[in-house]
Amino acid sequence: MSDDIYDADKICQTLSQPRSAVSLFAYVRDGLIREVGCGLMTASLYDLRTMRTRRVFTDNDVAYALGNFKRLDRNRFYQLVIESAQPFSSTTIEELAEVFFDWEHIQALGYGSNLNLPAVANGKVLGTINLLEKTGHYTPARVAEAMKWQPLVTLSFLLLMAEGPESANFLGRPTSQGAITEGARPIHEARPHI
Repeated sequence: MSDDIYDADKICQTLSQPRSAVSLFAYVRDGLIREVGCGLMTASLYDLRTMRTRRVFTDNDVAYALGNFKRLDRNRFYQLVIESAQPFSSTTIEELAEVFFDWEHIQALGYGSNLNLPAVANGKVLGTINLLEKTGHYTPARVAEAMKWQPLVTLSFLLLMAEGPESANFLGRPTSQGAITEGARPIHEARPHI
């Protein structure tokens, strides 16, 4: 673990570019891989009015496509992440199955541990960075290390939202380490729910 986990020059350079949200999501992903470990990362924007989330970033479009809506259930995850603005983590597939309806998909991908890091601004949870890794991975010590990235997680979501009303249609994904593609798709063209 390095003492300086952020590269301030890289962050400033990223922030000065148009549509910097997707690049900052990728920067956060790379940092979390390096500092904490991460097999798969997505980011979900929350719409609490309709009780659903929408994927706005993915590093594996085959496993978790962009733009898909996912229902948000009132369960232990909701209480911890949405109501208390705290991270949610599990170390076994059984713990995942208690709160996520798509736990079998997660298991089929070879993962058994997760971490959801909330983006919190003005006392509201805007969304989460969602990490998957092998069983047993997201221990309390790793969750504490990942929380050091929460300010940049929040900034990523704020940048996304600052892009204006079209950010509701924002889609971004890396095509390889450091390479990013982005685009927009009207809501009515979004992929079906999973």
